Amino acid sequence: MELSITEIIKYIFLGIITSIPQLVITILCIYYIIKVGSKTEGILLTTGSIISLLCGISNTVGTTYISTLGTDTYLTYIYVIQGFSFLGSILFVIGFFLLIKKTIKYFVQP
Repeated sequence: MELSITEIIKYIFLGIITSIPQLVITILCIYYIIKVGSKTEGILLTTGSIISLLCGISNTVGTTYISTLGTDTYLTYIYVIQGFSFLGSILFVIGFFLLIKKTIKYFVQP
């Protein structure tokens, strides 16, 4: 299955456009680390968001090229990307939980 140049450009464009919110989250996490320092929650938030951003881009853009190699290769690629994306999401959630716990503790103390 050969893809035309317009289909390839369309998939790359969609991959970039759909990754803009994740890019904003990654930038905000990096900003948090710059302002607060290398705290555990900041490192987890940033690592998780970078992994999710890379997986989001490669999921959309990479599948365009991998789909031409056959079903088995395509499925293996998707499973690997989804596994890394799950890992990134877990890291982000743990970091977010630690940040919320720290923030609530800070505001609740008299």
